[in-house]
Amino acid sequence: MVLPLTSQQCFFVTMLVFIVVGFMRGWRREVMSLVFILLAVVLIHPDTSDAVNSFLGRVGNFIAYLSGSGSLNSAPSSPGLSFLGGPFWSLVIFILVVALGYYIGNRVFPVPTTPHERFIGVIPAIISGAFVLFYMSNYVKSTGGTENLQVQVAPPDPGTFVPVIFVLALIALVVGLVASRFKKAPAKK
Repeated sequence: MVLPLTSQQCFFVTMLVFIVVGFMRGWRREVMSLVFILLAVVLIHPDTSDAVNSFLGRVGNFIAYLSGSGSLNSAPSSPGLSFLGGPFWSLVIFILVVALGYYIGNRVFPVPTTPHERFIGVIPAIISGAFVLFYMSNYVKSTGGTENLQVQVAPPDPGTFVPVIFVLALIALVVGLVASRFKKAPAKK
């Protein structure tokens, strides 16, 4: 199956979806979701999780060295290819962590009531969308490209769209600030 969209069009469609969801959910819920998305990207992505594992291993060695019960050794290396049982299970865990973030955000915070809460919610939604696209593009690259997905579309690279993301975030911030300046006057009886 061939999609008639280029990678840039896929990027902008995905970002539009995240903008709409961020507007509907508000900034509080989106910030909670963003925390879980960042946590998932850092802990589930093989490159960053290996770096975190290496850092924690070195901290343990350093504490043992300071206490005088050990020597400074290099941190153990991780296998890399069998990360979390393979790429499929890392994707499943990533999706579950992201879904948990959206669920907790909906349960903890109320529905936004003012327009500026909704407009400011676009900013963390854009950041969340960029990190989800980053993870998904790296997932497609790690599984061998398009041969596993049956969709012949090049994965978008969010790094090339940083200026666009920045401009969209600034526009959302300005609209949110302008909307917060206009409050409803109390109704006269």
